[in-house]
Amino acid sequence: MRLCQVALSVTDLRRAHGWYREVLGLEPAGGTNLFAGPLASMVQGLPRAASTCWWLLDRQDFFQLELFEFRSPLVRRLPRDWRPSDIGYSALSVHVADLDAALARAAAAGSPVLSEPLGEAGRRRACVRDPDGTVVELMEDDPRGPERRERPRAGVPAAIRAVTLSVPDLERSERFLGGVLGLASAAPIHGPAHEALWGLAGARCERRALWAGDVLIELARYSDPAPRPRPEGYRISDQGIVNVAFGFRSRRGFDAAVARCRAAGIEGNGPPLRLGAWSVVYVNDEDGFSFELLHVEPWYERRMGFRPQPAPRLAPFAGRTPAGERRRRRFRKAIVTGAAGGIGRELCRLAAEDGTELVLLDRDEGALAALAGALEAPSERIAADMSDLESLDGVAARLAAEHGDADLLIACAGLDRAQSLLAFDWRRAREDFAVNALANLVLLQHLAPAMAGRGRGHVTAVISLAGLVGLPYEAAYSGSKAALAAVVESARAELGPRGVTFTAVFPGFVDTPMFRANAFRHTYSIPARDAAERIYMASLRRRPQLSFPARERVRIEAGRLLPASLRARLARAAMKGPPAEGAAE
Repeated sequence: MRLCQVALSVTDLRRAHGWYREVLGLEPAGGTNLFAGPLASMVQGLPRAASTCWWLLDRQDFFQLELFEFRSPLVRRLPRDWRPSDIGYSALSVHVADLDAALARAAAAGSPVLSEPLGEAGRRRACVRDPDGTVVELMEDDPRGPERRERPRAGVPAAIRAVTLSVPDLERSERFLGGVLGLASAAPIHGPAHEALWGLAGARCERRALWAGDVLIELARYSDPAPRPRPEGYRISDQGIVNVAFGFRSRRGFDAAVARCRAAGIEGNGPPLRLGAWSVVYVNDEDGFSFELLHVEPWYERRMGFRPQPAPRLAPFAGRTPAGERRRRRFRKAIVTGAAGGIGRELCRLAAEDGTELVLLDRDEGALAALAGALEAPSERIAADMSDLESLDGVAARLAAEHGDADLLIACAGLDRAQSLLAFDWRRAREDFAVNALANLVLLQHLAPAMAGRGRGHVTAVISLAGLVGLPYEAAYSGSKAALAAVVESARAELGPRGVTFTAVFPGFVDTPMFRANAFRHTYSIPARDAAERIYMASLRRRPQLSFPARERVRIEAGRLLPASLRARLARAAMKGPPAEGAAE
């Protein structure tokens, strides 16, 4: 079993590609824009996957560094307080021909050494971070495995020697890599003294290692500092090391490895993709680490980036990703209602990543405090009950006085509390209308004049596809969301000439506490992170309207063409009946 690839998700492909060429002297091996669409989503396990991929070669045969710049989904940046002890792929170790020269090149490229080189002459090591924050260890020594692969590119002054994973359970990880994939045990190449290289001097860590052909996979289990889990909603497209690939030059070896994984209960994101000249599947171990199994026929290796070739000269997508738009179009200050809810929390995280100052409104003070503590940007939190319009009027007046310079209002607060008309409480419905519709008019009354006076500002209103059609047990919810849609249309018509733009968002089922408590039959749902990313990018682009998923919007529009009796029958079939209690977003 041979390691043939280390894949990284980067936010600027040209910058990362240039860094690895300049600092390590790696050689370009072409690239592709074809990893996009349903097949890419199936293999990578990502919604709406689309990326540009460029390859780089070290001096080894059948090995590449693979750089992905994802256009979709959005790439979550490495947290500012990320540590190599946190769960995930944590470091890349590289043997370099001249350590001092490599460190000088890294410093010139904006990557100063993290600590002074450690070790005796000929065995010194030092660490830097690449432009995306990945820890890269530079080594004078060159540990080699029992199956020493050929090194046909003697002119390349670097060779990847190891990948480190911070894991929650050493035995479990070793059981998969050794027992299922058949990697041979090896002696770890790091000890306690090396922790200082990546900023964890004094850390307590147990390590084990395995040979993947001629490259080491080192497993680290930290007890101090305690490793933090991956962020909620983690995807392999998030910034940093994505996975490693085990390569096969014969289809038989690939199929045998897939069979061993299946026998151990380790399934891929989808079935293996077999395209004749090459085959691929991404499998995930019990701890969620992604490992790629890749078969490439020798005669096809150049097309797959295992032979030198120039970087693509025509690269229409490189650098043209949402990451660039977020840098150019970011908002300066945002007011977010329903900030502590499922969608609201993710929207706040995205805005904070871009440096947007946040004013957070929600009725749950504890959840607001937790959210504010987790954000990477300054924030102010205000406990507000959106159903109490008199009280909200005072809050909105304060917002206008203290935060009149806000250039974004996200109206995300909502209530969905199903009721049968045979046992209806109009007072409860009045609260639903207050939160879902009238509260937003109160906010606009105070905030819109400042936006119009400046000649710019944006409002994003999270409505619902349920606002486009009346549904059993959801009269208050559908009616109030329809009212909010009308409010947005009216405001756009009036304030558009004054520079105030609006995005009306009509999401379908999103996996939030409110969704889990409503009266619909739940056949599928969209993760809150995925929904928030679509909403956020639509806001940055000042799109007038956003509906998702598209198939649900099409079904609703088609349903409007049906006779009323048939439409009502289909609506009844979509419901499970009113729950005992509702929930707030």
